[in-house]
Amino acid sequence: MTTTWRDSLLPASFRGVSFVVDQAGVPVGRKGQLHEYPQRDDPYFEALGKQSQVHKLTAYVIGPDCFARRDKLLEALEAEGPGELVHPWLGRMQVQAGECELQHDRREGGMARFDLTFYPDRPRKFPTATVNSQQQVSKSSQGLLSSALGRYSTAMAKVDQARINLNSLRGSVSGVFGVIQRQFAPLAGIFGGANGLAQSLVNSPSSLNSLFYSYFGGTGSSSSRSFSSSSSSSSSTSTGTRAGEAPDYRAAVATSTQHAEDVASINTVSQSSGMDTGSAAQAAANLVQDALLVQVAGVVAQMPVATQPESVASTPSLAQQVVQPVERPEVPVADEVLTLRDTLNDAIWEASLKADPQHFQALATLRQALAQHLTVVAASGVRLVEISPAETLPALVLAYCRFGDATRAGEVVQRNRVRHPGFVPPVALKVAQE
Repeated sequence: MTTTWRDSLLPASFRGVSFVVDQAGVPVGRKGQLHEYPQRDDPYFEALGKQSQVHKLTAYVIGPDCFARRDKLLEALEAEGPGELVHPWLGRMQVQAGECELQHDRREGGMARFDLTFYPDRPRKFPTATVNSQQQVSKSSQGLLSSALGRYSTAMAKVDQARINLNSLRGSVSGVFGVIQRQFAPLAGIFGGANGLAQSLVNSPSSLNSLFYSYFGGTGSSSSRSFSSSSSSSSSTSTGTRAGEAPDYRAAVATSTQHAEDVASINTVSQSSGMDTGSAAQAAANLVQDALLVQVAGVVAQMPVATQPESVASTPSLAQQVVQPVERPEVPVADEVLTLRDTLNDAIWEASLKADPQHFQALATLRQALAQHLTVVAASGVRLVEISPAETLPALVLAYCRFGDATRAGEVVQRNRVRHPGFVPPVALKVAQE
């Protein structure tokens, strides 16, 4: 039997559609640009990276059913996305079909010729940009502080102090002074009481502005306020977190929640005693409210994203844990952090409804930064699940059975308000998922 050139063609396929190949080529090596200069004998070659491997094949579809197989190959070449090319010399690879050409020749019966071009399918690698959400919270709080001080000065400039009713003003700012007493104790001592705060608003309205400016560490011009010193002094005492110490997420959540409640409590004040009296009281309430948000931002900004604990090969026995307790990094409870996020979001939104456009933008920026950071913190934490012990057990035994860590007995007792750690009742309990 006579052997023809068709019998020496090599099999190949694309997306499962077979064809035969006569020749194939692909560029190799490295691409670059040759620079040649006048009056110089030595050229310079600038390397531009690895050469892209664009596969070019001369393919044939031969046989009695060549037109049916031709149509299938055309469909495969025109389909979107990558496909598998079985190369006769280079093996399997993922490629995308490029510019191809189909040829028919009357003299070549029962055959269709293809000039195929395939490009390598490699997903693009984008640089990974990690957003420092803690830093974003701190920066947005600086902007809010600057806007708050400016808003207070503008509001008080429109107030006629001679028309303020001192007794009515004292009643309107009593709740505001209560917040100052709880959250800004050093400033509360300066005023002494709600009466002192009211007299300060009448006699020296700019003093409240200056006190909060100094409280948050402002020592230069308004454009160069620094938040770092104030956040470290105010929020570290609240959360108990300092450099080198494990973060106390529960304390930070509790402190921030109290701040959010106080923010909501002074959102509006009484306006029934004259326009100037009401304006002065509202301006003071707005400034204290914004200062609370700046302070809570300092607490939230110190909540780091928890690192996942390393898995251990085996769980130490209860006796071993008594001698050497299990070292476990502190992680937040996702449910508590998400609840705090929603609480702060609602409080800031209500505060922004009475703000002018410029201050609204400052509040919105802080609200978004807090939500973003707390979402990331929650994602690094654990979820709460509900369990019901079959019988009354000591908290130490329950913690060991649930977590393999008896030292977490206090966590079970505190979260579920168990009266005695030796007797945990068989009721529904909230515990960490891990």
